[in-house]
Amino acid sequence: MNWSLSDLMKHREPLHFSENLDLKEDLVNRSFGVSDASLIKVDGDAIKDRDAALVTAKVTGKIVVPSSRSLKPVDLDLDFSINEYYVVEGTNLDRFGPEETVLPVKDDRIDFSRAVADNIILQIPMQIFSPEEETGNEPMPAGKDWEVVSEEDKEEKKINHVDPRLAKLKDLFKSENSESK
Repeated sequence: MNWSLSDLMKHREPLHFSENLDLKEDLVNRSFGVSDASLIKVDGDAIKDRDAALVTAKVTGKIVVPSSRSLKPVDLDLDFSINEYYVVEGTNLDRFGPEETVLPVKDDRIDFSRAVADNIILQIPMQIFSPEEETGNEPMPAGKDWEVVSEEDKEEKKINHVDPRLAKLKDLFKSENSESK
């Protein structure tokens, strides 16, 4: 989905678009962990707004990313909106608020497919777990001399665990007390 900013600025009526984008290759190459992506459905409008073009779109689809805990593939449903202003490079941006996304356009070309891919990458959470891992039905990963423990298990082990270097010191005060009597 490539547009010319000058063409969008000429439209008096909103330009409606509805497309299915195949962004799998772009997402796999640009984002660590994305292993698959369905066709991404994009419905929206491009509207002239004074000296800018406002593009609003609804994005839906599905990508596959690794679980943060086990690295098993997890389906991540996408359902979000994009609201971006496109302006000619060098335009005064004072009229836009800090919460608005304003992107300068070079060479009069808007690559909205790239913008959709950028926004998909931003939607990937820092931690994602499979449904089994979220419910606790999946055992925690472990290997030779290591294991993943939950916060609750960690606290329990901390309470019940005595550092072997300090184990002999617990008897030190008992012997001093018995000598002083």
